[in-house]
Parts: sequence; C-alpha cells; structure tokens
Amino acid sequence: MDGLIIALAVIGIYIVLAYVLNKKGILEKYSMSMWGPFIMWRTKRGRDLIDKLSKPARFWNAYAMLSKVLVVGTMVFIMSLLIWEAFLVPSIPAEQAPSVEMLIGLPGINPIIPIWYGILGLVVAVFIHEFAHGILTRVGNMAVKALGIVFLVVPMGAFVEPDEDALVKVEKKKRTSVYAVGPGTNIIAALICALLFSSVMVSSAEPIRDNPLVVSVADGSPAARAGLGYGDQIISVDEVAIGDGQYGNFAAPDPGTNATVSFYRGDDLLQASVISGVVFTTVADDLPADKAGLRNGMILTSLNGSVVRNEADFKSILTSIVPGTTVPVSALVFNSTSVSYETATTVSSITPVSKKEYFATHYGQDAEDIAYVGVNTAYLGAVTNDPQVILDKLGNPFSGADSFNEYLSGTLVYIALPFYGLQPLQSPLSDIFVPGGIFAGLPTDIFWMIANSLYWIFWINLMVGMTNALPAVPLDGGFLFKDWLDSIVAKVKKKADQATRDQYVNSITWAFALLVLFLIVWQLIGPRLL
Repeated sequence: MDGLIIALAVIGIYIVLAYVLNKKGILEKYSMSMWGPFIMWRTKRGRDLIDKLSKPARFWNAYAMLSKVLVVGTMVFIMSLLIWEAFLVPSIPAEQAPSVEMLIGLPGINPIIPIWYGILGLVVAVFIHEFAHGILTRVGNMAVKALGIVFLVVPMGAFVEPDEDALVKVEKKKRTSVYAVGPGTNIIAALICALLFSSVMVSSAEPIRDNPLVVSVADGSPAARAGLGYGDQIISVDEVAIGDGQYGNFAAPDPGTNATVSFYRGDDLLQASVISGVVFTTVADDLPADKAGLRNGMILTSLNGSVVRNEADFKSILTSIVPGTTVPVSALVFNSTSVSYETATTVSSITPVSKKEYFATHYGQDAEDIAYVGVNTAYLGAVTNDPQVILDKLGNPFSGADSFNEYLSGTLVYIALPFYGLQPLQSPLSDIFVPGGIFAGLPTDIFWMIANSLYWIFWINLMVGMTNALPAVPLDGGFLFKDWLDSIVAKVKKKADQATRDQYVNSITWAFALLVLFLIVWQLIGPRLL
C-alpha cells in the first residue's frame, strides 16, 4: 500500500509539473506535447533507420501475412475467452471478483506486475509495436511524419506517427498490413521470450536440495503461527527426513501434537515448533464440510474412525467411504484465549457426496468416483511444491499434456505464474536454485534477473498483443475488423453505395466495440451485482 501511495504521489507531481510546463509553452519549444497525462516527444530523427529496415519488402510482406494470421487467431481466442468468462460471472463470489487494478496492465497500478520488470516489458512492447507499424508504413510507400517517445514519469515506450491521410487512401491490403504487424510483432516477441526463458534459462537451473518448498501458508494455520513462510525448504519433521514427493505421505506425528520442523531459509538451517496435522485451507460454501461445521484453519484429527496424520491418510479414507454415507469426523480449532488447539465441539459427522457426480453437474468435468467434501487441505497449513515441480512449471508447462484441454490448461498456468508467486522468482525461493550448464558460475541474482526480465517481456508483450487484437476501435484489431467487415459488406451489398456500406460497417464496428467493453466491465460488476 505504501508503494502504491508513493507511486500515485510521484505521478501526481509529474502531472502538475507537466501541465505547468505545457501552459508556459516550454514543452512545445522542445517538440513535446501532452496527451492526457502523457508527454509525447516528437522528432524526425530515426526515419532513415526505418527506411533502411523496410528495404526487404518481400520479407516484410510475408511477415505482415503471418501477423494477420496470428492476429485473427488471437482475436477469435480472446473473444471466446471473454464470452466464456461472462457465463462464469454468476458463479464467482463478490469477494473473488477482479478489481479495476487487476484489469489495468500498468506497473505500479496492477498489483501482480513488478514495477521495474513491468516497465522494462512495457517499454520493449510499445517500442517494437510502433516500429513494426512504421516499417510496414514505409513498405506500403506511405510517409512517416514523426517518431517519438512517450513519458509518464519515465519513458513508457516509443511511437511512430504515419501520414493519416495516406493511410486512409491506401489500398486495404497495405493498410491492414500496417495494423496487423503491431500486435503480431508483440505476439511473436512474446513467443520468442517464452522460449528463451523456459528452454534456455530455466532448463539451465538446478535445485540445490530436493526437499519440498513452501509456496503459500494459510492465515492462522500452525505453520503461520510457527513463522514458516514462502520460500522455506522443509528438511524434516521430528527428525523424519522429507524428500522429493514425500510431504503428503510421510510418517507424520499424531494430529494436535507438537512437532519440530527443520527447514532452510536461504542458506540458514532453522527449526520451529509446530502443531502437527492436516489443516483445512479452504472450505467451500454449502458442501458437506461446510454443512458439518468444519472451517478454515481447523485441524482434521479423524474421519470415519481413522486417524488422519497426513494428506495420503485423508485421501485414502475418502476413497473408502461410499458417497451419501454419514460418517463421524473430528477436528481441532484454535482457541485464542488459551492460545492452544482444542476439540471442535460443533463438529461430529459428515455426509460426503460423489465427486464424479458433483463435478459433472457443476463444472461439466470428469473426476474420480470417490467421496467429496469440498475442501482444500495442507499439512501444517503450508502448501508446498518439490523444486523440480517448480522448474517444470516454469520451463515445461506442457509436460504430460496429450489433449487440447491439457495444452490449454498448461498455457493458462504458464501465463498465471505471477498469481502462483512464481514470477518474478526471487529470494528466498530463487536461492534454492543455482545456474548450471552454459550459465554455471554466473551469480544467482544476475541469472534470475535475466530470466525474470525475459518472462516479463513475454508477459507484457502477450498482454499488449492480445489487447490490441480485440475487434474494438481504436485498437489495431478494431481497425482490422472494420476493413475486413467493409470487404464482406461490399460483397453482400453489391448494389449499395459507399455511404450506405459505411453506415453498415460503422454500426457493426461500434456494436462490437461496445460488446468488448461490456464483456470486460461485466467481469468487474457482475459478481458484485448477482
């Protein structure tokens, strides 16, 4: 919050100063002007460079065709995604609805975008986007009036200003090429950076130890009360070593008893006394666990007469229960007065439902045919991942995928790495890995700085490319859609004059722009209204 306040204060001071300089004519003196809160500095320098870059016209025409294919595919994908999300809105709780800040892809405003990596990604994205526009403008024999830099406190990117009159009059094939290469270049750059990040950088990283890493800790859980946190690497519990894949099924102490956890935090080997047990980290509303009185933070002690010491015990017991059967359950709840865990007297029995039937009915998905109570759990309340699993998520998101849905799921998880706390990868989590291969000997901090930079250049370029591919004027995709629509209307309404066709095209174009706006705003207000 303090960082956000400071960022807003700096932006506020910048806007006031820019307004004063603009009023006094100082900005104009240096070929600068204001566009909203942005300062745009125009220059004719660099036009020779664009002319030289545009010389292999055959290459750039082929590149423009590739960009059109990419933009069309992206346009269809992002519109399908927005429409699909619109149907999911009624099932999203108000507290889980996205905020305005989450939909604004600007570093310093969007909480998941790190400021400096975000600025780097944004500068690269805008720069290559605009230069691509400029190059195809010259390939189409249209003039470039000026180049420039956009400032919002710091340089936010570059722009190329084509001759608008020439752009309007030129044939559609050349004009659509100019529009397409901007978002197309962003998408191509994103793919290249993702390949470099995953196949070159992450594939060179090696874990120092194979013990489980803490990736999140539930509020109020035993792990949180003992001081365990993100990036800690658990070595043993009561001197029982926990290696790769063993966190959910090792010989854990009885639930509710004290356990000594040994863990690494960076290079330091530490110990903490923790209350052992499988903790409820999420209890879904109106499902069996909720109806039984189980709540977040409780420790599950027994189910159907069997003691639950670890995650494997919990799943094994669920597998043995026939859905619809009422069975005994017991749990511990933390008493803030006595500062200890006590038996939850409100909990006595539970009636699981069929997971297969529930998922088929509510999500249209297949699931195991076992008892389901509607909870997420974690031993100690600490969610962990093995180091190699984390590297696989970063470097091989399609591992094991053999269907379209699995490839799509892997792609979405890769894009969502910041939400999992895996980007930017930084201390203490990054301390668990060392660079190997061709990067052996490179300082770990520098290695991850380069890797993180590649990921955020990928991420910002993808967001810029996908946003600009939307069929909504004044985005590039909107102008592309308008030109393509004009060609379709011309074939359908052959006898109509140009004014009539323009009326059809403008009406449909603005209808799509309003649809896109609605689909975005609906994600914000829908869950809060329903």
